[in-house]
Amino acid sequence: MGKITVSGTMSHSVDRVWSMLDDFGSVYLWSAGVESSPIIGGTPERGVGAERLCTLYDGNRISERVIESVDKRKLVVDIYDTTMPLKSARGRFDLEGTSDGGTLVRMTFEYVVKYGILGKAMDALMIKRSLKKSLDNLLAALDEHLATGVHIQKDWQPTTAAA
Repeated sequence: MGKITVSGTMSHSVDRVWSMLDDFGSVYLWSAGVESSPIIGGTPERGVGAERLCTLYDGNRISERVIESVDKRKLVVDIYDTTMPLKSARGRFDLEGTSDGGTLVRMTFEYVVKYGILGKAMDALMIKRSLKKSLDNLLAALDEHLATGVHIQKDWQPTTAAA
């Protein structure tokens, strides 16, 4: 199992950061790779049991569900189906207020690759590095969206200050 942890401190309050993470269907607004992320019919829009289908700009799809939610502190998302080379994956966001009113956001991503030994080699050579860059960019994009309200889209790149 692979595991990657990234973190970033944002100048936004825990309430504000949480409001974006908890609005489960809105990830397309702040994730550069996600073209659309509708809530799957019949599931809640927030909290445990919420499900979304993320369609990525590169054509991949990811079905996700919230499996744990602690108000303004923790959100755990299970990837239960994907066209990407992942057998299973789970992302966890932990939020912690800072002394200046900002938020420390820590994201831990645990995953198992498909394709047995070949998948493990691919992970060592490129998947893990690519995932880490994507997760760093995800936090930078969330921060920028919260700061500007701009819809983060396909060709977005982090600024030097955020990278």
